[in-house]
Amino acid sequence: MGRDAGRQGAWVFKPAEIIVASGVRPGVKLSDIYEVCTEALKHGIRDVCIPSVYLGEAATVLENTGLKLSTMISFPTGLAPVELKMMEARLASEHGVEEVYFYPNLGNYLDSRVVEFESELSRITEGSQLVGLKNVKPVVEMDLVSEKQLRELTSIFETSGFDTVVFSAGFGLRNMSLKELRIIGTVEQDVMVEAHCRLGSLRDLRNLFENGVRKVCTVDYRVVSEEGSEKTA
Repeated sequence: MGRDAGRQGAWVFKPAEIIVASGVRPGVKLSDIYEVCTEALKHGIRDVCIPSVYLGEAATVLENTGLKLSTMISFPTGLAPVELKMMEARLASEHGVEEVYFYPNLGNYLDSRVVEFESELSRITEGSQLVGLKNVKPVVEMDLVSEKQLRELTSIFETSGFDTVVFSAGFGLRNMSLKELRIIGTVEQDVMVEAHCRLGSLRDLRNLFENGVRKVCTVDYRVVSEEGSEKTA
């Protein structure tokens, strides 16, 4: 399905289904991860993203809860050899993760080393399939690229076989700006768009959704608790 079709009503704004509860942040503890998962279940959120270092403990505890685990590869810079990224991907697969957020080496693209950039993408897609990962989502930090570069990158990802691209705001540590929302809303390639950012309110989530974003990975997952009060206001 194309993105334009999604904007025309095929998608319904359901906060608990849009949000991915993120436990990926500096200094996060295993006890914090358990809290993220507990809160996600409490609010009807079924997708959680946790650091790969805690996948083993979390996968055991969350068995049969219905929570869908995801993780991030080479977070937050993407500046690791492809071999190490594939080790992370293999580890994720071994713990039952089906989706990963993948940080490519954006420096190659910015340095006009497009062949090297595309080669990494190819190796990641092929390697992920070999280890059983069903969905790999490349992440682009929006403050590192221009609007033109963002469009070109989206096209490269699509050509390389990715059907989803994630736009991140400062490693997911800040809100999307109005300018960034406008840019996201004008991306025309036939790919699914997700975001990694902060949310100040349910209104922020709705703004992202109205600009074509279909999943939001955020540490502000408790914003879904505003849904009930919004409906009764």
